[in-house]
Amino acid sequence: MIIIFKLIFLIYFLFKFNGIIKSRKEIFQQQIKIILNNLEKNGKDKIKDFEYILNYKGGALEPEWEWVKNISFVYTWVDGSDINLANIKSIYNGGNKEVNSRDRSADELQYSLRSLKKYLPWHNGIIFIVTDNQIPKWLDINNNQIKIISHEEIIPKYINPTFDSSTIECFLDNIPEISDIFIYLNDDFFFNNFVHPSFFFSSSKFEPKIYRTNLEIFDKEKVENFIKENDIHHIYDASAYFTYKIIYEYFDHNYTYYHLAHSAYVCYCSFFKVFRHFFEEELKVVFSHRFRSPYKPITLYLYQILLLYLNKKLEFASSAIYEKKLFDFRKRYLEKNYIMSNYSFELIPEEITNLFVKFSFIKDNSKSNYNNFKYLTTNKNILIYNLNDKYNSKKALYEFTEYMITRYVNNNTFEKTKYVNLEKEYLDKLQYVNDIIKSNDDYPNDKKINKYLHKMLFNKKNLNNIKEYLKERNKLSYNQNISLMEKDELEILFDYDGRELEPNWEWVKNISIVYIITENKYKIINKLKYSLRSIERYLPWFFGTIFIIVQNISYNLEWLNKNNLHIKIIDPKNIVSTKINGNYTREIIEMFLDKIPSISERFILFNQDHYFKHFIHPIFFFNKNFFPKYNYDYGSEQKIQNNISESIFKTFELIQKIFGVNYVNNYRLLIYSPIPLYRDLFKPVRKLYLSKILESNNKAFILLPLYLLSTYNIYGASQIYYPDYVAGFGEIRSLPSPTLNINRTISYYGFDITSEFILKKTILNVDLFQDVKRKIEELENSNALFFSLKLKNNIDEYELKLINIFFQKLFPNKSIFEC
Repeated sequence: MIIIFKLIFLIYFLFKFNGIIKSRKEIFQQQIKIILNNLEKNGKDKIKDFEYILNYKGGALEPEWEWVKNISFVYTWVDGSDINLANIKSIYNGGNKEVNSRDRSADELQYSLRSLKKYLPWHNGIIFIVTDNQIPKWLDINNNQIKIISHEEIIPKYINPTFDSSTIECFLDNIPEISDIFIYLNDDFFFNNFVHPSFFFSSSKFEPKIYRTNLEIFDKEKVENFIKENDIHHIYDASAYFTYKIIYEYFDHNYTYYHLAHSAYVCYCSFFKVFRHFFEEELKVVFSHRFRSPYKPITLYLYQILLLYLNKKLEFASSAIYEKKLFDFRKRYLEKNYIMSNYSFELIPEEITNLFVKFSFIKDNSKSNYNNFKYLTTNKNILIYNLNDKYNSKKALYEFTEYMITRYVNNNTFEKTKYVNLEKEYLDKLQYVNDIIKSNDDYPNDKKINKYLHKMLFNKKNLNNIKEYLKERNKLSYNQNISLMEKDELEILFDYDGRELEPNWEWVKNISIVYIITENKYKIINKLKYSLRSIERYLPWFFGTIFIIVQNISYNLEWLNKNNLHIKIIDPKNIVSTKINGNYTREIIEMFLDKIPSISERFILFNQDHYFKHFIHPIFFFNKNFFPKYNYDYGSEQKIQNNISESIFKTFELIQKIFGVNYVNNYRLLIYSPIPLYRDLFKPVRKLYLSKILESNNKAFILLPLYLLSTYNIYGASQIYYPDYVAGFGEIRSLPSPTLNINRTISYYGFDITSEFILKKTILNVDLFQDVKRKIEELENSNALFFSLKLKNNIDEYELKLINIFFQKLFPNKSIFEC
């Protein structure tokens, strides 16, 4: 009975599906007639292009198309699961190493290359893969037709690293040996049938074609909701709105916005510099934020629009100032023998675009996925399509992989043999491959398509084979436990034995160290004395000045050698603004450390219960670019939320208000350890938050200066345009640019954040509130380079004896800082 039911259902499915195909064919023929009638009004060349596209079956090109064979193709690609990339990305992403759908790789690039090789048989040029120091694991880099281009080769220093394709796209012209006209694709674009070059260029003037689709009427309230939600899949819609606003202001108050089709984009290499120059101000918001943002315009759209308006391809009705700017640009670049007169595009309307181009998603919905596969397999007129990643389930990944390895059976030499052989092994296990996919037909007939789709839809055993295949595939590549950067840093930290530093670290010898002492009574354990001993013992390269800020002059410093030229005692009233009166809290003092006379441009703030246990290389404080390394907690979000005090909450609430909620998106907790700081960022931070400081009147100053300073560095100052332009999307946009110390020698205020792995290896914070003996033993056995000790107020004699023995054993000798 069950078998009969399945048979009836299958017959019904095939009958219905054949009816769908038939109706689609009729609709397609009707569309062709309408389009041909419209094209006839615009001349024979338009019809000629259309017929080229429809009738090309992969044969030899016409003689006039010989030039296109060696054109460059460019892909942008990233594997977000790569541990090296994840480590770098987490520095700028609040410590988050999770892979989102924008960065996740399901080896789309592999199948896209297969589709290019199969359906563009005329192409013999170089294929450039632009990536962030990554190479696809399956790619055979010995193939002469493939070249890997790292971001650092083409993107200016300090704009790189970036994790936003809109920034990367702006510098594709810097690829060495790229052709003057090139075709750019994302890695999730796939060719679906044989593509004649007239799909990319007109056959009359060889003008590149711009494909537009979907008219957009913007709803400002809807856009504001997209920004508020900050959903990764709606960012593009908000970006389109801000793109439209620029076009409206610059070029045309009556502009009709059609979306950029997800197709291959033809670009003029030599026009990118013109584009970057014209939109210099608008691109600052793109380049200064390293991630996608709803506030950013779509750079590729602006590139195309500028080209069209500069060449008077579109009418414009903008303000006089922008008309003059356009006029000046035309004159300048034409007079300098730029080939502006040859820069041109042909706009392709929506009805033609939708005939050849398809945008779709892979979702956590099998029915939706298979409907997409069905549509693409049965619609031969679709030449290029996109499968956007919008899934979380493993099953969706298996469905996508099944479709790809059967739709694009390996047919190129770009892949390593071991990957090719493994795929062949599992293809043989899929029950429908031999009689359907291995057919010699480029497109199987309807009967075979139906059988193929039926097998995909109803044979769930194949997904188990795909699951096993991906597992075995993953074993073919070596998986690192830590990133190369972390490995290199650990080697430097733990191999350093106090020897002379490398020449490039010479500057750090004269760096300043600052202590702030706000305790009013002398403690039984002289923490500052032992901290200074640890500096002398384990920082042998240090010859700078140690500034000790003492809030209460009665603090016992009789043991301190005040004649030592490297020690200076600072009274806080000599550095804190006169607008603030009374006893200064530690937080008030921290806001004015740059006022210490002769303090170095970079300095390190210590607490008196900070100690070193082993020799310390300066890379503990600064990275290889000499940027300060901030030590932030990597605890779970719940753990951090539970530890949020009112001070931290109010501080980050204010920071988010200044820089924008979508820009500063998570709480971080500074670990109790020395913190390196830039002297010249204090003044702009005070100016930014000064009103809040004065409002407190010293009594209840709840803002945390070290958070204000470090986050200002992270979100505002570590930009290529700083201080003329400060990044962010909050109140900062309406504030004047900061004024920095005119005597500064630092031109770029970069930063780094110590990785969780290195923090756990190097830093140990211990509280001696209970079980003192066990915790001291833990300290003695630890390999950490640095430790801090928090003591309880009511230490008994036995505990005090244990602590004193520990310190005497660790730091037995007086330092030069003692009498």
